[in-house]
Amino acid sequence: MKLRKVDQEFRNPKVFYPDPKNVDLDRVLINLFLLLKCDGTRPVTRGRPKAEFERVETHRKILAELRGVEGFDGEAAWVADQWLKSDIFDLVNRGRPTEAIASLRPLHLEAAKIRVAKHCRDYNHADALYAMLEHDESQALADLKHYLGRGHNAAAGYDGVTPLDLETLAVLKLVEDIPQLHPSQQDKVAPHRPTCRGQGRVLCNDVQRLLAYQDVVPRPVMIDYLKTLLGLHLGLYTLRVGRQLSGWINQREAHPACRACPVWGTSDAPFAECPYGMSFTVDMGSDFRSRMAQIAQKDAAAEYGRLIDLVKAIFAMNQLLHYAKDEKLPDDPFEVPSLLKDPPRGFESDFKSTLKELLRSQPDDEEITPEVKDILDAGMPAFDTLVELISHVRQKHHLSYLVQMIDKLFQKNGPFGAIVQGRSRNNPRRWHLGGRLLEVFVQLAVLRQDQAGGEKRFYTEPMLVEDFLRWVEHRYGFVIAPATTPAGRRPVTLDEHRAFRDNVRALKDRLREIGFYDDLSDAYNAQTVRPRYTLSRQGVA
Repeated sequence: MKLRKVDQEFRNPKVFYPDPKNVDLDRVLINLFLLLKCDGTRPVTRGRPKAEFERVETHRKILAELRGVEGFDGEAAWVADQWLKSDIFDLVNRGRPTEAIASLRPLHLEAAKIRVAKHCRDYNHADALYAMLEHDESQALADLKHYLGRGHNAAAGYDGVTPLDLETLAVLKLVEDIPQLHPSQQDKVAPHRPTCRGQGRVLCNDVQRLLAYQDVVPRPVMIDYLKTLLGLHLGLYTLRVGRQLSGWINQREAHPACRACPVWGTSDAPFAECPYGMSFTVDMGSDFRSRMAQIAQKDAAAEYGRLIDLVKAIFAMNQLLHYAKDEKLPDDPFEVPSLLKDPPRGFESDFKSTLKELLRSQPDDEEITPEVKDILDAGMPAFDTLVELISHVRQKHHLSYLVQMIDKLFQKNGPFGAIVQGRSRNNPRRWHLGGRLLEVFVQLAVLRQDQAGGEKRFYTEPMLVEDFLRWVEHRYGFVIAPATTPAGRRPVTLDEHRAFRDNVRALKDRLREIGFYDDLSDAYNAQTVRPRYTLSRQGVA
């Protein structure tokens, strides 16, 4: 069935910023750096770069000619090229004749200067992150921009004082003679607040907490931590918005709690009062055939299955927003669901006319499929019928890309990932926290805040394993032990009790392997989680 262009639109910045696609988080970060550099706008275009700009060899030769740089030409040229390709540049078609530069690795704010737009697409994911960082808690945006720009002087390049790692120094040298990026006069790319404000607030708080380590954590490690947090929160945001918008459409009004969002990142249980709570039962073991793995697989399948609700809800919101705009009504996502509760005069007839126009526009030789006929004959109101038709035609396309998007944001099968999947049909997706993601969680969980002297300072102190499990569940929804939140899973049978007990034991083993867990005795208060990087109340420990 052929739809009108306006009906096929999915991405709507007022509702959902990202365009679901198979994204690369490094490229999302580079585009976010671009927005940070240009205060939320696109930069002034400088024209299409020459073909040689996309080759690593070109930049290696420029680097070799810069003052103070040695060892990048002559016999060392091949080695230098390989180092630049592996550690400094993000490439497309790596190892092929069509190999080209996408951008520099996101090691510094200035890395956005070398970026080939056609190879470095982020499909508006950076717009979503910028909106989450800018609205409500804009200090996190300023702190992040300051950290990412450390060591750079607009007039002289590297300031020669700030200690930086070799890779970041190479990035600054490579962009030394490239003109500064300037904001355009266009509107900001993220003028609208995120639909779920609470998830953005928790992200901002996490970013500020993570930046407390900026003087003790090596920069490449910190960038990995930031990339993990940004991807994780955008993934959680996507899943939560699916619940949120579906709830609004079903209730025919925006939830009162969403109008005055009760979620704050500084809270011990940020989402305690959120009506759209989420819970993900996590398997910490390595055997995909275990009972805990089966529970985690079932939970992941249910979560991915809910993506169809997100697709339908976005199509419904788009139709309501278009209608409100045409009728000179407030086209606010928080207001338009109320049109379903108290429809204005002519609401039903307008959508009946839209349906008739849609059916008349079909080619004469195209037969109506049985599925479409069932939707038309279901006796639903015209608005619901139109949304069902659009969803039926477009859902396969959007679901495919949404699955790829969620996999990438949660870094599936990676050390920073929250989900794993095997190659066989018997090993489907399941929630599973990678070792490096656990590392990020530990570093955030052990932070405490001291307000002595009128200045906020973070410091670290060990915490009990049970407290860590509760913190991860209340903040991110990941359930490892029997749940303590209403939305979480609790064991029912003896088999499930045993599975959860083994799951906690597997978590302790993982933490012990990566050096974060001490169990000097069997005493409850002696089993603590300790961070790799520590901060004292006076400063660096």
